[in-house]
Amino acid sequence: MSKQAVLIATARVHPGSEEAFAAWQARYSSVISKFPGFISTDMVPPPGGKPKEPWTIIVTFDSGEALSAWQRSPERGAILGEGVPLVAGGHFGETVSTDGTGSVPGADVTEVIFSKVKHGMSNRYRDWAARIQAAQAKYPGYRGMYLQPPVGGNEGHWTSILRYDSAEHLEAWMNAPERKELLAETKDFIESEELMRLATAFPGWVPIDPMTGEGPPNWKAAMLVTLGLFPIVMLEMKFLSPILAGWNIHASLGTFISNVISVGLTSFLTMPWFVRSFGWWLFPKGPKASALTARGVWILCALFAVEVIVLWKLLPW
Repeated sequence: MSKQAVLIATARVHPGSEEAFAAWQARYSSVISKFPGFISTDMVPPPGGKPKEPWTIIVTFDSGEALSAWQRSPERGAILGEGVPLVAGGHFGETVSTDGTGSVPGADVTEVIFSKVKHGMSNRYRDWAARIQAAQAKYPGYRGMYLQPPVGGNEGHWTSILRYDSAEHLEAWMNAPERKELLAETKDFIESEELMRLATAFPGWVPIDPMTGEGPPNWKAAMLVTLGLFPIVMLEMKFLSPILAGWNIHASLGTFISNVISVGLTSFLTMPWFVRSFGWWLFPKGPKASALTARGVWILCALFAVEVIVLWKLLPW
């Protein structure tokens, strides 16, 4: 079974050419989405809109052969030729991964849109998607759009994952008159549409699967959170609680201080490390997904036992 291939391209845009580059990216997305083996594309502007930082284009194909065919194609040569005058140095930096682990940069707020396109209207939808992408890229806080056609053909639901840096900026675009005008066109080619504001039981602590726009199962997230939170709480009970008690701090304030420290350490210390270490378990792929899930559960249970035993020995009461 062929592994997916991911192409990550970066480019520094000439100052003042950002809008033209965003429009070019929309055309690029429309062209590549019609190419055999294409799975998805993700366009990510520089973090915080910093003009000297590169834009990133992440493209996924169903195999290395399909990606190589795209790289050699005249379609790619033509569309890149349109974009070259807009980028510094006149070239795109590219990295190819064929292990299926290409990642999509995260974002603060995400809207997932499932669009059921009418039969025979896929090309019209692609053209419209390119125009709405160019429009939303001009709004403050835009962090990128991920577009995935239906798996296995032109029928089914298209998935769009729209990212902004804050809920306010996302709402500004969702309620924009320009967006309403564009949506008015879709009644001719979109049969139905569902919107979902992305959320998990542990927002900010676990990533999303860029292929589905969904977080991992809540029970998996809960296991990782417990693994990282338990030793922090135990150490606080042993060392922090006596200090707070000695200061004669009220229980409510002491608990608040303890919780702030626990959440901070979990958010910025333990969870980032555990998410990187157990990424293979959070989103297992392929025929061995069930086996990988079971293996991860056994490993985590063993780590729980180690934590309990070690803390039992180190922190006797």
